[in-house]
Amino acid sequence: MLSKLKSVLTVLIIFWQKIWDNVYRFFNGIPTLKRSQITANLFIGSQYSLIGLQKLKALGVTAIVNMREHPTFRESQYEGFHYLHLPTVDNTPPPLEILIKGADFITREIENDGKVYIHCRQGLGRGPTMTIAYLISTGLTYDDAVAMVKKVRTFINPRPSQIAQLKTLEGYYKEHPKPVSLTKK
Repeated sequence: MLSKLKSVLTVLIIFWQKIWDNVYRFFNGIPTLKRSQITANLFIGSQYSLIGLQKLKALGVTAIVNMREHPTFRESQYEGFHYLHLPTVDNTPPPLEILIKGADFITREIENDGKVYIHCRQGLGRGPTMTIAYLISTGLTYDDAVAMVKKVRTFINPRPSQIAQLKTLEGYYKEHPKPVSLTKK
């Protein structure tokens, strides 16, 4: 009985965190840092508004990875950002090549002292999938990468097909490890 009550309480807390994230984003243009900053240089979240785009710039974000199927804003509105659009249908896994391309883009940006914001519409599936892919590319296991993201964004919900693709990516990086960068480019 106690474990069932604990499970229900956990679900309610996660549900409240997700609701609060959406309400906060609605009024402030971006999600709370508490629910989006994975590392000093890596952020994940939901779609931002134009005001939120300016707030990201003020936070020092230098690059954006958009996992949404269609871009929300014109490219001219991303002036001052490095921008990578990796169109992915909602609830589907990006192809392996797209995950590698995104991880390489994020790696280059962070190695050059940049900060990256990764997003999809709600920050539940596609954005977390790309974030986890990047973390796997740094040498983390799938389980460690998911735990790291869930520590901040507790309500992520990658679909089984996205999880399977991430595990395939983990195997890819075991067979093709990325060279360790000794100097920044």
